[in-house]
Amino acid sequence: MYWLSSISTIPAIKSPISLDKIAHIGVYFVFCWFAHRAAFHQLRYRRLRTNALVIAFVATAVYGVLDEIHQRFVPGRSFDVYDMIADAGGGLAFIFVFEFFRRLNLLKEEAEPNV
Repeated sequence: MYWLSSISTIPAIKSPISLDKIAHIGVYFVFCWFAHRAAFHQLRYRRLRTNALVIAFVATAVYGVLDEIHQRFVPGRSFDVYDMIADAGGGLAFIFVFEFFRRLNLLKEEAEPNV
């Protein structure tokens, strides 16, 4: 991600829905997923594991802000608040998807009879 934000000019594709924002959401969705896995599957600190979703979201949002600050100093790039919102939105999208499937699995386990 950091390397991609260092490129001066990225070709733009005209679209009614901003593909740039969709790309931000997708990339930061994956970033949040990896951050969650890293926090949840480590064995040393219990608080990291129990707060993995919050930590993953905060890490995603903070990295998005830092990336936009970095782009301010790259020729041809600029600081964009809407990109930061899309970055945090990607993190939130991961949390919603994660919680949806977690609750779906809990409901499925509760519906199955104990043998």
